[in-house]
Amino acid sequence: MGLILSLAFLGFVVINVPIAFSMGLASIFGLLLKGNIPFVIIPQKIFTGSDSFPLLAVPFFILAGALMDTGGISLRLVHLAHSLVGHFRNGLGMVSIVSEIFFSGISGSTAADTAAIGSIMIPAMNQAGYSPARSTAIVCAACGMGILVPPCIAMVVYGGIANASIGALFAGGFLPALVMASALMIQLNIQARRAGVAPGQWAGIKPLGKAFKESLLALFMPIIIFGGILGGICTPTEAAVLAVAYGLIISMLIYREIDLKKLGEILLESGIVTGKVMIMVGMASVFAWILTREQVPQALAAFIHSLGGGKILFLLIINIAFLFLGAVLEGVPALIMTVPILLPIATQFGVDPVHFGIVLIANMGIGLFLPPVGLGVFIGCSISKITVSQVARPLLPYLAVNFATVLLITYWPGLTMAIPGLLFK
Repeated sequence: MGLILSLAFLGFVVINVPIAFSMGLASIFGLLLKGNIPFVIIPQKIFTGSDSFPLLAVPFFILAGALMDTGGISLRLVHLAHSLVGHFRNGLGMVSIVSEIFFSGISGSTAADTAAIGSIMIPAMNQAGYSPARSTAIVCAACGMGILVPPCIAMVVYGGIANASIGALFAGGFLPALVMASALMIQLNIQARRAGVAPGQWAGIKPLGKAFKESLLALFMPIIIFGGILGGICTPTEAAVLAVAYGLIISMLIYREIDLKKLGEILLESGIVTGKVMIMVGMASVFAWILTREQVPQALAAFIHSLGGGKILFLLIINIAFLFLGAVLEGVPALIMTVPILLPIATQFGVDPVHFGIVLIANMGIGLFLPPVGLGVFIGCSISKITVSQVARPLLPYLAVNFATVLLITYWPGLTMAIPGLLFK
């Protein structure tokens, strides 16, 4: 049944049926083959799969990110990053990475990060002498790292599916994100030294203070989100609502960059994106329920045990599989489809659900920018007006560094679990 459902799903995807409906049609096909399960189970599972309080955070984080992107927040955060690291060797590349850390901690969406940071940094790097392919590659690699910086919509979705603490997932992403960002910055520095690029001159404390003052209100957003969640004041869903309220105040009343007409457009687009995510959650619930009922997770676990590699081999297979699933299925659908099947296997091997979630999401971040099918690389190329084949060669070394960091995260659980262990004992 697992093979039949997978082949049916892939068949529908190949003929360009949307992913959510491909899962639904494959599920109907599986039920037809079984013949003894009433179709009323489909709407029941769609409803119960979507009826989750933690998943209410998804539309609010999407809306908060859209408000911050449109409200001029991203530009102010880039200016702050430039004041901090712009004078280093390969400074503009490092600005892209630091800007992504700041902005990803607000937007929660990798696609939004790529569009916001890319639209500012790619033209700036091109003007400074970077080739369009290299500037696009640097932004894509930075945004691939940024998925680990909370808040993250994928973490919210995973927490809802896996019944894992979203606060612990947010806390678990901090150190892996910083390690991956540091590895990318070291790589940029080495490249600059080999090319004979000299460091720039630091502008001084006054411009830094000015940039910090201009971005101070934006930097309060992560404090509201993380302080509320980690301090036990509010749930992730309530923190997302507070983020929306704060974003509205800043963007409309203080920065005055969003009017009522633009707000209507933002609400409409956020509703469309939310609808896409939630219909995938519902359809995937049916798909995963059939596979679980047919004991596919147990069969997979038995197969992996028979290979003799144990936990090490299982995690390696997961890394490779999710690297490509994240590219083909755009990340969140891959989580929705596979977590109900893979998480029981992971727990059999003694993998903590929070650690497992961070590993999956880290691979998703790389997969989104994996040529030739990753959604993120298409967004970057559309900004720089180049083809995927042009950006592939300069991008792959950066993705290799990202993947090496993912392997470190995978086989060193303490890196992920250190902060959650302190905050969620």
